[in-house]
Amino acid sequence: MVSSVVGKRNYQPQAVDTSIDADIYLFTRLRQLSLAQRIKMFIAHNRGVKKLCLAGIKSRHRGAPAEEIRQIFARAVLAEKFLPDFHPSGVDEIMWIQDSIALAGEMHQLFESINIPYYVSGGVASSIHGEPRSTRDLDLVIEVQTQRIDLLVTTLETAGYYCPEGAVEDLKQGRSLLLNITHTETIANADLYLTDTLPFAQSQMARRKLLDLDEIPPFWVASPEDTILQKLRWGRGSQSQKQWRDVLGILKLQAESLDYAYLSEWAEHLDLVDALSRALAQANLYTE
Repeated sequence: MVSSVVGKRNYQPQAVDTSIDADIYLFTRLRQLSLAQRIKMFIAHNRGVKKLCLAGIKSRHRGAPAEEIRQIFARAVLAEKFLPDFHPSGVDEIMWIQDSIALAGEMHQLFESINIPYYVSGGVASSIHGEPRSTRDLDLVIEVQTQRIDLLVTTLETAGYYCPEGAVEDLKQGRSLLLNITHTETIANADLYLTDTLPFAQSQMARRKLLDLDEIPPFWVASPEDTILQKLRWGRGSQSQKQWRDVLGILKLQAESLDYAYLSEWAEHLDLVDALSRALAQANLYTE
């Protein structure tokens, strides 16, 4: 059983400049919103960051043609993922402000059409289950056999997605499990991670959840418990504060609904017991 700790001795706010009382108030208000309302808040945040980025570029390059603005914007959004042979094609600025939820809905349609199991993970999953934050791209975990990679790539390219040739070949040869794709018109970017056959990977795929809400495109997302565990794994080597903040955000928001037996079992298998215990304490939770 997990309960809230009386007092705030170990409580860790989401940011150093946020007081404990303000942090607790924030999550109290977030819990009062529906899932659809929280996702819409995330969408607005996601799109707002891109709008500000585009406005700043247009201000610094007044009078530049749309093609030049598009190129500068693409480089700013994609950063190190912008490759020399990627050529954005869209000239409609509205199309460049696509959010990660809309992209997840598009990926859902494509993967369902060719029967490839997948789920959304990373920052989008943690924003759905916890504290909404801006994300630069979309992370998806997919289950696809080597012999079906050509079908996957053909489907993506037909839909307007740029798939780097070298990365595709690395997937086929087993040298990599990652394919980064970018839509040529919207500049929407996603990382596709090929899942492995280890027990935890199988458990994550089996426990994915289908979000099917009014006014929001349907897509599969990792469970909150698996998102916590995966982020603890990612953050273990890098000591990433972003991953830790995401973990705390999910724990604080989902405190009453998480499967703590599942969390404890896999934390032991994955050597994450100490990290999970520390996260529970900083989220003002304790086990008994």
